[in-house]
Amino acid sequence: MLLSYKFSSNIPLFKCDICGNCNNFEESTSYTNIKNRGCCWYFPKYNLVDIKNIINNGNMDFIYYLSSIPNCVESYDIRVKGIFFKKQYNKYTENNIKSSDFDNSLFFKLCPFLKKHGCKLSFSLRPHPCNLYLCREVLQLAGKEYTEYSRERKDYYAYCNYFNECLKEDLKCNNATLLDNLEDSLDILNSSTLPPFQPRKLHNIYIDYSTCNHSA
Repeated sequence: MLLSYKFSSNIPLFKCDICGNCNNFEESTSYTNIKNRGCCWYFPKYNLVDIKNIINNGNMDFIYYLSSIPNCVESYDIRVKGIFFKKQYNKYTENNIKSSDFDNSLFFKLCPFLKKHGCKLSFSLRPHPCNLYLCREVLQLAGKEYTEYSRERKDYYAYCNYFNECLKEDLKCNNATLLDNLEDSLDILNSSTLPPFQPRKLHNIYIDYSTCNHSA
């Protein structure tokens, strides 16, 4: 198993080369129509930094595409709802005892951008939680080697939280929200300043997955 780090156009990416092909990892359990879903149960939420990065990378049209999906645009973010197999989940909870602190409802959720062969979006079009998520099993296997990755993740989240508030203030000062005046808001974000994140240089982490408890 290889964990690697990529940073391009102000967007970071943690990559696990067995994602979607892991076995006996609790978070990869999928009772959806895509069995190799990995941990893509997240319903994407794009904050203003995510939107600003996408605009800066020349993909304004993608934001308009997201905004065309019904009931996705909020005042200061865009939330894309995925699929929740609720009937199957209710049946599951009736017949199974919860065995861990993991939210079993996630076994029945599916990101709307996931297809049978993986995410249909380039990493540059995903919100940052998607790009920086690694399941708990992978973190345990990586052990202390994950420390620098963890620091990078926390620093990028802090960066996003701070500058998200700055961009929100830019919108508020112009009496604009994504929900009420999308085009004006995107023009404001386009002209706003977003200082670039300063990434670390992280080495690859190699894990002998063959020694782990998994099926062939």
